[in-house]
Amino acid sequence: MLKLAAFDLDGTVADTLSDLAASVNQALASRGLPTHADDEYRYFVGNGVDVLIQRALGDSYTPQLAAEIKADFSAYYAAHSMDYTRDYPDMADLLERLRADGVMTAVVSNKPDAFVPAILAALYPDHEFTYISGQLEGIPRKPAPDALLRLLSALDVSPDDTLYIGDSDVDVRFAHAAGVKVCGVSWGFRGADELRAAGADYIADTIRELTDIIYEQA
Repeated sequence: MLKLAAFDLDGTVADTLSDLAASVNQALASRGLPTHADDEYRYFVGNGVDVLIQRALGDSYTPQLAAEIKADFSAYYAAHSMDYTRDYPDMADLLERLRADGVMTAVVSNKPDAFVPAILAALYPDHEFTYISGQLEGIPRKPAPDALLRLLSALDVSPDDTLYIGDSDVDVRFAHAAGVKVCGVSWGFRGADELRAAGADYIADTIRELTDIIYEQA
C-alpha cells in the first residue's frame, strides 16, 4: 500500500480554469489587450503564473507589461479565485478513504503558495491534507523536482512509496525527475494524449479508476 498520494491542484483536484481565465482576461482587458477563451488557457497554465502571463500576452509581452499584468491578476484572483472553481465529483470521497486507510495526502502545485490553502479549504473543508505547497520563492517550479523532493524529505517517505497525480506533461516530468511514479488524470486541462505521450505510468479517466490504481500499488 502506498504511504503518500501527492496531487497537483489545477485540473486535478480543483477545476480552476474559468477563474484563472477570467482573472488574466480582466488584467488584459483593462489595458486594451486581446483576451482569450477559457479553452485557450488550458495550454497557458501549468508552468506557474509568470509563464501563464507570458503566454497570455503573446507578441505583446515585455517584462514591464508582464509585471503589471501579474500584479493586476494577483489582486483580482485573490478576490475571485472561487467564483467558478469547483471540486471534481467523488474526489472528496477518495481523499477521505485515503485518510481512513492511513495514506498521507499532499498537494504540490505551481500556483503561488498564497492561493493554495484557501482553495483547498473551500473545496475540501472536511479533509486535512498532510502537506500543502504552492510555488515558493527560491524553489524551482515544476517540472524541476525540487518541490517534490522537499515533500518526500519533510514526510520521510521514499519515492517508491509515493504516487503523484496530475493532469499535464509538466506533472509527468516533475514526478519522474524525482523518481516517483505518476498517474495522469484525463479529466483535467490537457487530456490523455498528452499524458500518454509524456510517459505517464498510469492514466485514469475517472476518480474510480484513480482509486483502483492507488489501491493496486503494493
